[in-house]
Amino acid sequence: MSLSGSHEVTAPQRSDPLRRAREYWRGEHLGIDEEGFIAMTSVLRLHRMISIAIEQEFKKHDIKLNDYMLLVTLELSEKGSRPLARLARALLIHPTTATLATDRLEARGLLARSPHPSDRRTTLVSITGAGRELIQRASGALAALEYGLAGASLQDRSDLVEVIGRVRAALGD
Repeated sequence: MSLSGSHEVTAPQRSDPLRRAREYWRGEHLGIDEEGFIAMTSVLRLHRMISIAIEQEFKKHDIKLNDYMLLVTLELSEKGSRPLARLARALLIHPTTATLATDRLEARGLLARSPHPSDRRTTLVSITGAGRELIQRASGALAALEYGLAGASLQDRSDLVEVIGRVRAALGD
């Protein structure tokens, strides 16, 4: 009871899906690398939650996450352009996916294709002024959304980057 004599109403506690998964894992005596399974599940759930938040925001800007990452990769490159094949490798996406995204973005005037100056087999992709403007707007919206990590402290974000960095390095990234 509160000081006023009334009963306080508290929000119902949500059950942690990872705790339930761990209990099921143990209950079924699966035993093989429980922590590996829980870590994988945790990362996948976090990825999905971040992706959902970002995708909802990007709908307002008529852009997809792959498109944004492709444009940002170009924006961050030294000359604002990269070979299409290198973009696909940098983004860990299939070359066909990179080509389809490039087609979409080129049709909107957000990037342009050109032949490589010294390799006839290579196509360069370059961000345009309109692409840079879209990146500025979308990046501002992501910052306001806290990049899908709302509620995480600066220290938690730093720790997350550090831990994930060690795992990525162990995987050869």
